[in-house]
Amino acid sequence: MSTSVNSTTSTTSSLSAKTGMAGLISGLDTDTLVENLTSSSRSKIAKQQQSVQKMEWKQTAYRNVSKALKEFQSKYLDVLSTTNFRSASAFNTVAASTTSTKLSVASTSAANTGSITITNVTQLATNQTITGTNGATTPLTGTAAADISGLLSDITNGSKSFLLKLDGQVRTITLDADFVTAAGTNGVDFQTALQDKIDSAFGEKSGGGSVVDVSLVDGKLGFSASGSQLTVNALNSDSATLTKLGLTDGQTDRLDTYKTLADLSLATSATAVDGEFKFSINGKAFSFKTTDSLSSVMSKVNSSDAGVTMSYSSITDKFTLTSTKSGAGENIVVTDNEANGLMKAFGLAGVEGVDKVTTAGQNAELTVNGQAIVRTSNSIEVDGVKIDLLATTDTDEELKISMKTDASSLKDTIKNFVEDYNTMIDLMNGLVKENVDSDYPPLTEQQKGDMTEKQIEAWEAKAKVGLLKGDNVLKGITSKMQSLMYSSATSGGISLYNMGISSAGYTENGKLKIDDEKLVTALETKGAEIKELFSTDTTGLGDRLNDIINGAVKTSGVKGTRGSLIELAGYESTLSNTENSITSSITKTNKSITKLKAELKSQESYYWNKFSALETALQQLNSQSAMITSFGASS
Repeated sequence: MSTSVNSTTSTTSSLSAKTGMAGLISGLDTDTLVENLTSSSRSKIAKQQQSVQKMEWKQTAYRNVSKALKEFQSKYLDVLSTTNFRSASAFNTVAASTTSTKLSVASTSAANTGSITITNVTQLATNQTITGTNGATTPLTGTAAADISGLLSDITNGSKSFLLKLDGQVRTITLDADFVTAAGTNGVDFQTALQDKIDSAFGEKSGGGSVVDVSLVDGKLGFSASGSQLTVNALNSDSATLTKLGLTDGQTDRLDTYKTLADLSLATSATAVDGEFKFSINGKAFSFKTTDSLSSVMSKVNSSDAGVTMSYSSITDKFTLTSTKSGAGENIVVTDNEANGLMKAFGLAGVEGVDKVTTAGQNAELTVNGQAIVRTSNSIEVDGVKIDLLATTDTDEELKISMKTDASSLKDTIKNFVEDYNTMIDLMNGLVKENVDSDYPPLTEQQKGDMTEKQIEAWEAKAKVGLLKGDNVLKGITSKMQSLMYSSATSGGISLYNMGISSAGYTENGKLKIDDEKLVTALETKGAEIKELFSTDTTGLGDRLNDIINGAVKTSGVKGTRGSLIELAGYESTLSNTENSITSSITKTNKSITKLKAELKSQESYYWNKFSALETALQQLNSQSAMITSFGASS
């Protein structure tokens, strides 16, 4: 394929400036003449374009290396990774287990082989709570006495209806002539008649009794449903019917958390001062405007450092404050800035037993290995084992925890680490050692025009080979990595070789190999030393390898402080994408190409003008010759 394209003579394609006559008189091939006369300029442009293409390919190759390094770093050296080789916990070979359903256990890096016996879990730790004694919302009761006579009179002239919603289930309640008959002429049986209508709409409980109860006290109509939300709405904008029932359109017996504090139908009114409600929880001060929504109040409290969670239940119609800290003690202290403040209206402040009910938190009490202990949390740590208490125990019941050595999972993790390291190091060393094929330079646009898509793809695959041969940046990174991987920990004196991990040989591009038997033996007998080799702060293999990778691919910071590969080629979706040496060189070369193209156009115009002048002169000469010939013929 290399013989089918002459990369040294093919330059830019068509002429960019065609002006004047094109060999009509002289018969000259003006296009070819002008193209040949400007071939030097075209060659310069082609070489510059090929240079830009090489730089773009190099940039892509560098970025592929950066991506591989970053992926390795994220998997094995990031603090959020479960296989973080910089953390001692990654090298824990002791597994904790229990058959009890009343515990959950997990070993830490401090765990040792052995067993733990837990007995007498007499109580679990709980969190202190404060809950309102009464419902927070005004009951769904008429704001005025029902105009029963007027309503019955209206129904005589035609039925009247309204909507009643039970937890999102909407029913149309129609009051018709039969309803009037059942209610009686003076409405004596109005409550009974309306209850029958409601029962027909929503049914009754399985054990008997209405799902929705109707009340009529002092002339005021009311609806209630235990544990449910009720809402009344006008049907087809007939608010007059609701008015005669003493109700309002949209009236409900639960709070809408998206409503503003000023619009909440609270059973206990709250006093705002200068349009604001102020209170404090555990010393944390809060201030809300009457225009703030209830949901924003709860969100702000819950995201603060007050140490509580505030919630509202539409089932009970009550607010609850729950301490985020478990255990005994006064973990919730609420102070309203006003006597009739917002917290009192929510049932979270005021007189104990009247406005609120406080349930104290309690500590966990248990016996561990014969020693009685008290803890404020159900999550405890004993001998390097994290234990979560899930239930109390029966008398004389024993909960057993065993800690045994299990190196199988760590062995697999280390093997994956070596495999991924080999892939990464092979990529870099392969780029450094591959040879350039000079027969395959980047193609010009004219050359691509003479080739198929597959031919172009095959050509460019060969043209990209060897672009980073002998690259000092990559050689520096691989040299540091390979040197590190054969070093030992500062203390402990163990190396990868002692773990059965050694060089795969000179021809293997710096890759490592594993002796499985030797690795298992090391994990079982030298666990502490292996942990030290990888995870010792600053001097451990994990931190040092992370430093090497950061030195190559760190993208944070200003230009000049980033990793060597990033300074050279940049990285997508970061500021370095345009702030790097290769991009700067590409920009500079493109400006040079633009200048050369302008000069080429001027040269073409110059030569075209010269050939046009020649054509004009020949035309005039031909005209004169014809005239002289005509004179001779006439004599």
